[in-house]
Amino acid sequence: MKAAFWIGVLLGFGGLLAAAHYFPWFAAERVPARTSVVANGGRAGTFLIRLPADRVGAIGSADAGVRAAASPDAPSDASFGAASLLVEHFKVRDTADNVIGIAARHWTPTQAGPEAAWSLLIPGRGALYLTSPGEARGAVDAALRAAGHVAGNAWNGNVDVPMSGGDRGVVLAGSAEFEGMTGRYAEVWNVTGIEPTGELRGTIRIETVTYAGT
Repeated sequence: MKAAFWIGVLLGFGGLLAAAHYFPWFAAERVPARTSVVANGGRAGTFLIRLPADRVGAIGSADAGVRAAASPDAPSDASFGAASLLVEHFKVRDTADNVIGIAARHWTPTQAGPEAAWSLLIPGRGALYLTSPGEARGAVDAALRAAGHVAGNAWNGNVDVPMSGGDRGVVLAGSAEFEGMTGRYAEVWNVTGIEPTGELRGTIRIETVTYAGT
């Protein structure tokens, strides 16, 4: 299962890079980084994703829930069989709402527990790789049910869903501007509705704190 996780990660990220080259979804203009220095010398940064506008596509196994079903152009793939898998592609924004890059998110259970991984590609700055344990299966679906959503129906509301073990996510590696960086991140999905088509409305917020490697 661990091997399946990393194979899925590589396939998802490889597809992201290929798609970014042949079918760019944004102007590849370098936007100045919006970061701040934290007390211990690290650097804090925030990445935002607006739903549904910034969802490029998603594909997942049948038990991936509303997040896999939210992309009508990429329905669940029966070839996954019994394996649980969810790969999502997004545009990424900074705190000024500029589209600054693209990202792939991969989730699957492993023998050590469920794991999630992000790859963020920021033109002119580099790539940043994040990973974390502890994200429950169908976390968004469970939170929506608790807030009164009925599967298959439209819904309006406001629910925050901490993902990937809260703030226990790890900044694993990076390239170019992010080369040698380590640190942590927290990820929260703020869902404000579900369209009749099944698309999610809301915001994904990724808060990173990075440190230069020693």
